[in-house]
Amino acid sequence: MKTALLCNGPSRVVFDPNMEYNYIIGCNIPWRQVNSTVIMDAGVLEKWEIPCAFYASDRAWRECRKRDRFKDHLIEIFPARVDNPTSGHAALQIVISLGATQIDIYGCDSWFSDDTSSYTHQWVDDRATDMSKQVRIWRQRWDAIISSNPDVKINFIGDPK
Repeated sequence: MKTALLCNGPSRVVFDPNMEYNYIIGCNIPWRQVNSTVIMDAGVLEKWEIPCAFYASDRAWRECRKRDRFKDHLIEIFPARVDNPTSGHAALQIVISLGATQIDIYGCDSWFSDDTSSYTHQWVDDRATDMSKQVRIWRQRWDAIISSNPDVKINFIGDPK
């Protein structure tokens, strides 16, 4: 199954909507139509009217005051764990569990640089103060997921500036 994972960094602009994917998954507040999205933080649930199916971390779901409005779109509640520090990491784990064999990841600028800017920050800005440390942790987690799934082709696609 060929899948696109749409993170929210600036390089998301290189996503070509004409590419053929079996499944498209977003992170937090997706910037285009997706099959589903992954929400880690209650702040996202509080700020956004969810127009698509979604996965929510147990912490976000528990802390959300508006969850009755969203329950028809909820696919699954997953445990918020240290080993999935971002919605992108959780989304990657989810599509692998759904049988994805090739995953193109767009908008994950922290893979290429220490850029942690995100489309989601327009609504919820919960960035840590030491982002270089945060980015190192994120990259280590990406590497761990990749090495744990050698039969899955995972491509980080960045902005070709």
